[in-house]
Amino acid sequence: MAPAWHKQAACKDEDSALFYGPGEDEPRETPKQKETRIERAKEICRRCPVRDECLDFNLQVSAAQHGVAGGLDEDERKSYRRRQQRISARERNAS
Repeated sequence: MAPAWHKQAACKDEDSALFYGPGEDEPRETPKQKETRIERAKEICRRCPVRDECLDFNLQVSAAQHGVAGGLDEDERKSYRRRQQRISARERNAS
């Protein structure tokens, strides 16, 4: 079941291949095609009213999850999660 905020997502009517790439039975994309697809997906995320909720949800589900979610690709989400963990650790150590 999709989270309630999903109904407000800018991507709700978009083809999921835009955010996750071609399926197993589809031709592979070139690096340039992938770069273009990811940039188009991020463009949609930038204007999404529930971008933060999407990012939070996808960070909780799995750091290794592929595709674009919450405006970040998988590598960016991993970096974001590490930064957040460092900030939390510093805050715990400071108290």
